[in-house]
Amino acid sequence: MRISSLFHSSAMLNQMNQNGAHLSKLMQQMATQKRVNVPSDDPVASSRLVQLNREQSAIDQYQSNITRLSGNLSTQEAHVTALSDQLLSLSDKLVAANNDTFSEKDREGFGKEMAMMLESLVSVMNAKNEEGQYLFSGTKTNTQPVVWNATSGQYAFKGNDSTRSTTVANGVEIEENITLASAFSKTGTDLEMLNLLKSVSDKMMTPGSDYRDDLKQLLGDVRTASDNVAAVFTELGGKQNRLTLLSDAHSDVKIAHEQVIQDLSAVDAATSYVNIQLFTQAVQASNKSYMMISQLSLFNQM
Repeated sequence: MRISSLFHSSAMLNQMNQNGAHLSKLMQQMATQKRVNVPSDDPVASSRLVQLNREQSAIDQYQSNITRLSGNLSTQEAHVTALSDQLLSLSDKLVAANNDTFSEKDREGFGKEMAMMLESLVSVMNAKNEEGQYLFSGTKTNTQPVVWNATSGQYAFKGNDSTRSTTVANGVEIEENITLASAFSKTGTDLEMLNLLKSVSDKMMTPGSDYRDDLKQLLGDVRTASDNVAAVFTELGGKQNRLTLLSDAHSDVKIAHEQVIQDLSAVDAATSYVNIQLFTQAVQASNKSYMMISQLSLFNQM
C-alpha cells in the first residue's frame, strides 16, 4: 500500500479540525453554562428539555390566570360581605319597626331608612370592577343587572345566570363569576324581596297605610336572602381555597422541573475545564505534528 505525502497532510488536517471542533464546543458550553446548546449536543436530553420548557410555560400561564382570578373573586367577596352586612342591618331594622307603639312620624323615619338600605343593596348588586364591567351580571358584563322599571314600578334583573370559566390547570376550569339575583328571588329574575322592600318602605312613609302583613313577610324574605348570600360567600371561599391549593401544586411542580432542567443541561465546570486543557494540548500537539510532517518529502530519501 502506498502512502503519499498528501495522505499524511489530509489526515493531520482532519485530526486538527476534530480537536478544534471539540475545543470550540467546550468553550461554548463554558460560556453559556449549558451542556446542551443545540439538539445535536444530546438529542435525548434536548427533546426532554423542550417538553419541560413547554410545561413550565403552561404553568406560568396557569399561575397568571390564578392570580387574576383570585383578584376577581376577592373583589366579589368584598361586595358580598358588604351585602351580607347590609342584610343583617336591614333585618334588625325590620324587627325594630315591627312595633305598634311607634307614631306615624317614627314609622315614616323607618320607611326612609329602609329606602336608603334598598338603594345600598341595589348599588352593591350593580357594582363594577376596575375595567367598568358589572360583577354580578353573568356573562352580560356591559349590562346593568338590577334596573328600576318606572312603568311597572318594579326592580328587574337584566343580566343572566351564565358563568365564565378560567383554566387554572390542565383540564381544570373554575367559574370566575357569580350572580346574586337568585338570592333575592324565588324565580331568579323577579327580585321579589327588593320589590317587597320598596313597597313596605313606601307604605311606611304614607300615613294610614297598612303594611303589617307585608312587613312580616319581608322579614322572612330578608332572612332567607341573608342565608342565600352567606351560601354565595361560602362558594367564593371554596373557590379561593381551591386556587391556593392549585397554586401551591404548580409551584412545587415548577421547582421539580427546574431541578430536572438543571440536571439535564448544566455544565460540570471542573470536568469541562479539564477537557478544555486536554483538547488544547491535543490541538497544540496536532499543530506541531502537522508542521513536522509537512516538511517531510520522499525526495529527501532519494
